[in-house]
Amino acid sequence: MCGLLLAPLPVAGAEEWSFTTLEWPPFSGSLPQGGAMTTVLRAAFSTQGEDLRITTLPWKRAVAAAMQTDGPHVGFFTATKAECDAAGGILSEKPIGHFRYALAQRQELPVRWTKPDDLSGLMIGVVDGYDNGPIITDLNKRGLIRLDSAPTDSANLRKLQAGRIDAAVVEISQFAFLQPKVGQAQIAQGLSALVLNERPLGPPQSLHACFNKGHRAALAHASLLRGLQKIDSRELADRYMEHLGQEGAVSN
Repeated sequence: MCGLLLAPLPVAGAEEWSFTTLEWPPFSGSLPQGGAMTTVLRAAFSTQGEDLRITTLPWKRAVAAAMQTDGPHVGFFTATKAECDAAGGILSEKPIGHFRYALAQRQELPVRWTKPDDLSGLMIGVVDGYDNGPIITDLNKRGLIRLDSAPTDSANLRKLQAGRIDAAVVEISQFAFLQPKVGQAQIAQGLSALVLNERPLGPPQSLHACFNKGHRAALAHASLLRGLQKIDSRELADRYMEHLGQEGAVSN
């Protein structure tokens, strides 16, 4: 794991900022150094001589805990603008990374589409509380698709594998990480193998930290901005993905 030690070590006795996050590999969660976006945050704060503490929770709990101004946390990640706005938080001006959604599908029943309205009539799996991007959000708002919510990305993919939904919204890099791990036993029992639809659900979108409105959060926000100006966050994330074996995942 030595090759994954990409960020500088924190200074002893440094200021420590506490964030919440979710299990969202390869970006955050139970991974070496906590995932690609944790690595970026840690590197940015290290340029200010500061440290990082991460608490990993289910998504909705992570957001709720982070937004308590009288609690131990200053914010949460990873967040889109829509997710931060919905939480009533303050978005970091500079992104900490990028992601891109596509549809996971059953190998024997691919979803064929060239324009968004071609997805009309489908039951599409999403994760409860996520920002699913403009295409899926618009189709749902117009009543052209039905959404089925799952508590986690893995649960969403298992529903697809069992045939309970027609397709599942998933982040491209994450699918590359999760696909070998999801349901190998079920495949052996005759359930579907999953593949990624070749057409992404729109262009890459930026990922940010989202801060609450407390005093310490404002200090952490300013420190992160200074730190991000001193590092190449994209290059750092790319190096992390390479070490993790995600060279073929093309979120960016």
